[in-house]
Amino acid sequence: MAAFRPERMRHHRLQAGLSLENLALLADISPETARKVEAGARKPTARVVLALARALAVDVDELALPPQTPVTLKQLRQRTGQTQRQVAQAIGMSAQMVGRVEAGVYRAREPDRWAPAYQVTPEQWLAAWQAGRDERRRSIEEARRGSQE
Repeated sequence: MAAFRPERMRHHRLQAGLSLENLALLADISPETARKVEAGARKPTARVVLALARALAVDVDELALPPQTPVTLKQLRQRTGQTQRQVAQAIGMSAQMVGRVEAGVYRAREPDRWAPAYQVTPEQWLAAWQAGRDERRRSIEEARRGSQE
């Protein structure tokens, strides 16, 4: 997940006229979690960021800085607050296959079918798949270099 911006959460909460307790109720999180996240004392999970964004009626990117590197499929899925199993059910695949596609091991033949489950366009989905594949390649190359030293 990109860097969470607690000051943006506070800004949107105040603009909406919500107390921390009321925001917590709308987001279905504990008031303590809301307090700690807004104070910057706790890094929120992807699920919490999504819940806060929905409760504040803003896009997730309003609460988190866009990542500097291309977004991977896993990150796209996390933004939606879904598990691999939920994505798998939406597209009629196994969770294991979703994991392999997200890891860049396999490429899905029908991005038009997969993209809606990640709430993006097919072009964005393909770019995220490529970013995940590139990330995997870098990881393999680093491991190989490390074993040669």
